Amino acid sequence: MNKPNELIEWISNYSDTELRSAAAYYDRMETFPDNHVKTLFELDLFKKLYSDNHDLPYKEYLSIIRKISKNFPALGSILLTQESHSIWPLVTFGTTKQKDKYLEKLISGDIYGSFALNEPITGSEVSDMDTLAIETETGWLLNGKKEYISNSPIASVFLVAAKIQRLDKSESVGIFVIDKEVEGLAVGETEKKMGIKSLPVAGIDLTAVSLSKDALLGDKDSGLEQIQSILNRNRLSVAAQSLGIAGGALERGLQYVSYDRNLGKRLIDMQSTQFKLAEIETNIYASRALLLSVIDENQFDSRFVAMAKLAASDLAIETAESVIQMTGGYGYMRNNDIERFVRDAKITAIYGSSSSRLKRVIAEPWVNNVKKEEK
Repeated sequence: MNKPNELIEWISNYSDTELRSAAAYYDRMETFPDNHVKTLFELDLFKKLYSDNHDLPYKEYLSIIRKISKNFPALGSILLTQESHSIWPLVTFGTTKQKDKYLEKLISGDIYGSFALNEPITGSEVSDMDTLAIETETGWLLNGKKEYISNSPIASVFLVAAKIQRLDKSESVGIFVIDKEVEGLAVGETEKKMGIKSLPVAGIDLTAVSLSKDALLGDKDSGLEQIQSILNRNRLSVAAQSLGIAGGALERGLQYVSYDRNLGKRLIDMQSTQFKLAEIETNIYASRALLLSVIDENQFDSRFVAMAKLAASDLAIETAESVIQMTGGYGYMRNNDIERFVRDAKITAIYGSSSSRLKRVIAEPWVNNVKKEEK
């Protein structure tokens, strides 16, 4: 499977067979799908994605996330977190020393990484962060608390966002690369969640964590730009995941409405059902076209990335909820996938920044233009 299309076809078949039958079990047990994660890492997904020859183009990688999420959204979350929250930041911003220490193991899946931004009171608002890194003569002293951090219970390395206070009292923002074993770092209890239950999530406490000078990502306190870039990368992945969830929900809804009925027509024979499913299918293709356009032309523009993620996450939720309405009591029961898709879809409008936050990002230039005109 050296060619991207061969790899995508294999994963698509794997998703429609192995993952489709396994997802409900892992959702019910709320356990990490170790064997399936291992299988996907053995395909060298990230090695191909980050090879010098770009053996797996980014667009095709997102197609893989979409196809996995069509049947097992939580597994899609695990993989996209590894890529956008640890591998990509180190590849893009890391020093040679940081890359040498962690990158190969992250790419192979020998270790997992986590990006810690969200805080208990301030959420993901960088300007209001309480986590503080104070520069010392020998390095950094870090204190703070982070919550709802994806992959943190299994992570060996954390990328932690913090406000910086220099020896000269100047202030900025940075991201610190912190080993799990460092003294003062404690991972909290794994959270119980409504959906995406196989994705391990927990908070972390940082108490007088002493770090060397070279712990700062890229050896630069350019954290604002780094954080925004990481969020953009993650949002594109979540958009792809959302399209997978929408497609999976549609497929299961279509299967149900096509069943023969002992009395009367099939649900698919009703014009109202046909029209609703036609709208959903059209919206999926429109949202997918937007995502592909953003990847080609604007993948580093926060506004366009926000549009792609907002459209896809709204679509995932709307599709799952429409399908559960269409299938009635059947879709509401736990013995099918439809109610799981409703639960799993909800997170797409929350992580990678909420839909409300994305709308503010999209609207920001208009507000700024008005302010300039008022001056």
